[in-house]
Amino acid sequence: MRFKTPIIAFLLPALLSLILSSPHVLAQTSDPTKAPALIAGQGNQLARVKAGIEAGNPELVAALKKIVKDADAALKKPTTNVVDEGAMPPSGDPHDYYSYSPYWWPDPEKPDGLPYIWRDGQINPDRHTSDVSRIESMTDAVTSLVPAWYFTGDDRYAEKAVQQLRAWFLDPATKMNPNIRFGQKRRGHDYNSHSGVIEALRMRWVVDCAILLESYPGWTEKDARNLRKWFGEFSTWMVESFEGREEAMQPNNHGTWYNYQLILFSIYGEKPDIARSHLELMPTRIFGQVFMDGRQPQELIRTNALDYSIYNARGLVGVARLGQHLDIDLFAFRSTEGRCIRLALDYLTPFILGDEEWPGMQVRPIKKSGATQLYWAAAIGFQDREFAKILRKLPGDGLPSPIVQLLDPLPEAW
Repeated sequence: MRFKTPIIAFLLPALLSLILSSPHVLAQTSDPTKAPALIAGQGNQLARVKAGIEAGNPELVAALKKIVKDADAALKKPTTNVVDEGAMPPSGDPHDYYSYSPYWWPDPEKPDGLPYIWRDGQINPDRHTSDVSRIESMTDAVTSLVPAWYFTGDDRYAEKAVQQLRAWFLDPATKMNPNIRFGQKRRGHDYNSHSGVIEALRMRWVVDCAILLESYPGWTEKDARNLRKWFGEFSTWMVESFEGREEAMQPNNHGTWYNYQLILFSIYGEKPDIARSHLELMPTRIFGQVFMDGRQPQELIRTNALDYSIYNARGLVGVARLGQHLDIDLFAFRSTEGRCIRLALDYLTPFILGDEEWPGMQVRPIKKSGATQLYWAAAIGFQDREFAKILRKLPGDGLPSPIVQLLDPLPEAW
């Protein structure tokens, strides 16, 4: 995309040698006439990415180097599942996902600390003893191993990814049940928290990685069919369960990202009617979340309001991009008062760039990665290079995570 320096030309041969050491470098892993039908990313751009790596594009080479480094680390780790470790879920079924809410802490005025109380923006480290750490370990492994295999041709990566996917989703002894009834539980509170549903969002790139694996012989047709079935069942649970219905009604980023993951998972899980029905409701959400001046008031009440405004805007852009798979154009939606996704981005831009002082609360520096992901996705979704230009003005290199660079690249000319 940018920031090419003369010295990189001298470093590229050595760098490529380090990364692409497999004898099967860039081997063709699928029918060259048929691009993988990615959902979150762009399957029709993968051939261009491969060609860019072969040609020594420094940013793509660096992204692949990071992916391969993480994949090499994943090769040495045991596969992760939802059963082997952690506290028993309230159901008594170890296959149920179980995690603790991030912002809930012991009440200092109670001897046993129960029930827990809310401290917005302050993450209780106890949370990391639950299944949220294991789902992150699973997704980190899969989303490094599969791209490493796809772009180098080294089958070791694919085989390890197959083992990990089977352990988490398919093996009867270790698989996760297709629900998150017990996500983000609050100690001392008897009810289930709908907010735990959002933790499934960590699996969004697992979907595209599984699609890439469909060209690997070790990932069988039965594996692929059963994984799609799992996500279809999870989508059904999201629309039928109490926790899912409650999360769907949330007027803030939780509701937006509920829509995103439900639409993504239901498309992959071969439940297009679910995806379409929720896409058709999105204009109502956009109208309710974006005021006429572009503010997102539901996010302004948070202690890190700019971060959450960016996060929700990312969700809106993401949902609109998913809508393109079903020919629903949410990028073009504009209410009679002018409320639309682009208005939210235009409002945020001067605050993100530091041209204006943020009027709300923001108790910590904003997450640079969130802003980068927002404008990267907006540039692709709106097909507008103005958003790509904003990336150049952001602190740092203006590049998102390696998997985004490789599976969801900007147009070549940008």
